[in-house]
Amino acid sequence: MEIMKAKLLSLSIYKGILETEPVQCLLRICDAKSPDVLIRSYSDLIYSVYSSGFSDLSEYLVWHLKYDRTFVGNAVASGSATEALLDAAAMDIRRLSGIGQISCSDLKRRIYESCTRENSAFGPIVQNMPELPAGREFTEEEVFESYRLSGCGQFALGQAFHWEKGRLTRILRPDIINPDLMIGYERQREAVIQNTKVLLQGGPASNVLLYGDSGTGKSATVKSLIHIPEFYNLRLIEMAKNSLDELTTLARLVGDQTQKFILYIDDLSFDQEDKNFSALKTALEGSLEQLPDNLAIYVTSNRRHMVRERFSDRQGDDVHARETLEEHTSLSERFGLRLSYLALDKRRYTDMVLELCHREGIAMSDYDIRVEANHWELQHGSRTPRTAVQLVEKLAGQTANNS
Repeated sequence: MEIMKAKLLSLSIYKGILETEPVQCLLRICDAKSPDVLIRSYSDLIYSVYSSGFSDLSEYLVWHLKYDRTFVGNAVASGSATEALLDAAAMDIRRLSGIGQISCSDLKRRIYESCTRENSAFGPIVQNMPELPAGREFTEEEVFESYRLSGCGQFALGQAFHWEKGRLTRILRPDIINPDLMIGYERQREAVIQNTKVLLQGGPASNVLLYGDSGTGKSATVKSLIHIPEFYNLRLIEMAKNSLDELTTLARLVGDQTQKFILYIDDLSFDQEDKNFSALKTALEGSLEQLPDNLAIYVTSNRRHMVRERFSDRQGDDVHARETLEEHTSLSERFGLRLSYLALDKRRYTDMVLELCHREGIAMSDYDIRVEANHWELQHGSRTPRTAVQLVEKLAGQTANNS
C-alpha cells in the first residue's frame, strides 16, 4: 500500500489526475485505519470506474491522460515540449500504467487481512466484493501520439460543437456530409476547401460568406469539411444567432488551443435594428481585439447582405439615407471570401438528377428520368440540389416497391 501511495504522490506532471475519484479511492485505501473505511473506499473505487463508463482502471486513467487539458498536452500538440518535460511526463505515465494494472484480487487480499485482524466476520464481506478486470499496459508514446493528432482537452474529443448562451456542447452525432457524394457548385466548394487548408496550415485564412438560394448546398459545403481525412485538426463550432454577442468570449476560449476552428453560423439574416448585426460586424473588422489566427468565421445566408431590406427603408426620413443603406450592406464586405450559390439552370439541374439516379442504380431510362425531373421542377418551383435529392429519393422508393 505504501508503495502505491508513494507512486501516486510522486506524480510531477499529471497532478490533476490525483483529484479524480478512482485515484482518491486508492489514496483513501492506503490511508485507511478501519475496516469500514477500507470497505467503503474499495466499493467506491469499483463504482467510480464503472459509473464513468469504463471497464477497468487502466482504461479510465489513459482516457484522462489523453483528454484532460494539461500543459504538457498543449506543449506536445504544438511541438514546443522540451526533452526534460517529455521525460518527466513519460515517468508519470509509466507509473500510472502500473497503477492501472493493479490486481484487485491482491488489493482485496490486503483489505481482507487488515479487516479480519479486527473481526473475522469481515472476511466473507470482503471476499464477496466484485473485482475490476486487470487493465492493460499503456505507454507514453500512445499518449503523446494522441496529443499530436487531436490535441488535448474538450476539443480532442470530437470535431463538431455547438455554442449557445455561454455553453459549449459537443455534438455526439454530427450531420457529416461526405464531400464525395456532393455534386454541383464544384468551384465554390473548392474555394472553401482551399481557404480551410490555409487555416490549417497556420496562414491568414479569410472569413467566408456563402450566400444564395435555399437548398443549393451552402450548409452542406461547410459541414462536409470535417469529413475530409486530412482535416483531422479542424473543429467546427456552430453558433446560434442569438449568441453572436458572445463571439469574443468564444474567440478567447479557442485562441490558445492547438486545433484550428471554424465558427459556423447558418442561415443568417438580420432585421434593420438587430443588435447582433453590430456584434458580428465589429468582430469581423473594427474591434480593438483581433480574432485569433486559428479561428475563421463561415456564414451561410439566403441574402447577399444578410439584412432584410424593404422599399420603405429606401424612402424613409433619414437625412443621410445613402449612408444608412451602405451601413446595412457593409457587413458582407467584411468577408474576405464571398461565394454565391444560385439555382441551377434547366440543363444542369436535369444532369444532376441523372447523375444521382445513376449513383443510386435506379432502373429507369434517361428519357424517363428527364421527364420526371421536368415534372418535379414544375411542382416544386425550384431547381436546386435539395429538390433533386428529394426527387431521387422518391424514384428510389418507387422502384424498390415495384421490384
